Amino acid sequence: MEISGEKILKKGTRTSKWIIIGYIICIIAIIGAAYSMVYREENLMPEPIDFTTNGAIGLETDKYAYLKIEGLTDEVAIFGDVENESDSTNDRYYIAMNGSYLYIVDLNFETIDMLKEIQDYTYSTDENAVPPEAVTVYGMTEAVPEELKTYMVDFFNQSIGGENQITIDDFEDYFGSVLLNVRRSPIDTTVEEAIIICSAFIALIIFVYHLVSLASKLKMKKYITKNGYKEDLIEQLENSVEEKHYKDKVIITKDFLVDFNNDKFSVVKFSDVKWIYIHNVKYYGVLTVSSSIMACLDDGKTKFQCVNINGKPTDEFVGIFNKMCEKVPADCLKGFTAENKREYKG
Repeated sequence: MEISGEKILKKGTRTSKWIIIGYIICIIAIIGAAYSMVYREENLMPEPIDFTTNGAIGLETDKYAYLKIEGLTDEVAIFGDVENESDSTNDRYYIAMNGSYLYIVDLNFETIDMLKEIQDYTYSTDENAVPPEAVTVYGMTEAVPEELKTYMVDFFNQSIGGENQITIDDFEDYFGSVLLNVRRSPIDTTVEEAIIICSAFIALIIFVYHLVSLASKLKMKKYITKNGYKEDLIEQLENSVEEKHYKDKVIITKDFLVDFNNDKFSVVKFSDVKWIYIHNVKYYGVLTVSSSIMACLDDGKTKFQCVNINGKPTDEFVGIFNKMCEKVPADCLKGFTAENKREYKG
């Protein structure tokens, strides 16, 4: 069954199915991963233990715990990329207060912002200041690094001054056996996060390709409309087809080349071509990764890429190029040479 010329043009200008499918797969992956994260965090989260139990002395590591913070110091130490303090992956250690006890907490930016009012109150000298409500934070218990113990002891000694100095041997009595890492959760969502990031990145690549494709197709539609070629082109696609290639996706009529192979859409009237040549994209100047026919129009600036294929020119590809060379005007420049390039640019 023959397809009408108008349907052929519509087929060339419509969005490719793989782009739509790609969008759908990425959206489903993102929604599915996000749902999995929410579901697991809401339904599989273990019951947290009280971090203040026995002053955090003797608590096991890797336990999910909560702590009501009533006071908070400034940042005592940063572990990680110290040259980039704004890096969210850095460990930021603070001393938190609950009652008369001190605890070490590793906070993320979100929690730091949430505790800002408590932190300001901790350093306030206003005797009439009203203490803010305690804020409960959640995280995982961790062993305290030896280096951090030194930082904490030094910070404590500098803060209190006087004779009540402590040593590393006193550390556990003042700060407990473990610290609370608010940046960690008992539910590992690394896989879901990776899926969301990868899907979003792939969707972005598809979107950029889609925009480039749309721009190219709009350019072709403008060329056809501006020159009043549509009716003649449709008529020739129905009655004057001379050759078809690449599963009927490259069509040569009496006056036009129509190409909608590999998600491209190109229409060139042979009489408009001033310079034609084969363009090879090479990898490090050796391996040809793609080949295409470049048709430069007689306006001296418009260039259309036609019949793009992967790899080196094939016999079918060269045959199409030779056929186009037969149909372009006699004074058309053929082949890529420095002389033809200069002459085309005038």
